Amino acid sequence: MKPYLLSKWYTRIVGVFFVLIVFSLLSDYFRFGFRPETMHKIFHVGLGVIVLGYGWMGERWWKIFPLANGSFFTFVAIFGCLFPDFGGLDAFNKADTILHSIVGITGLAVGFLDRVVSREKT
Repeated sequence: MKPYLLSKWYTRIVGVFFVLIVFSLLSDYFRFGFRPETMHKIFHVGLGVIVLGYGWMGERWWKIFPLANGSFFTFVAIFGCLFPDFGGLDAFNKADTILHSIVGITGLAVGFLDRVVSREKT
């Protein structure tokens, strides 16, 4: 296995899915107008655009992104578990907490696994 192969695909997949949230963002905005959930979705779309712009072919991004993204979203998921529906924000509802858990734990697993594989190659 090539070093950082899993990280490359994790980065690309997360970037694509985060950009695709734009459809949910637009639907939500036209239905409810601007609300706190709008900022949550803008964050995901913005992060997706940045990740696709820098991380699609950026090997340096592949090395760090899964661990950084995984750490952040695991923290958000733990926060969502400890404080469900915090402030009435959709970002901390049960469904979003599950999605944040999947993105976070997968990122940590991919990041650590790729680091182990790349060290064995050297």
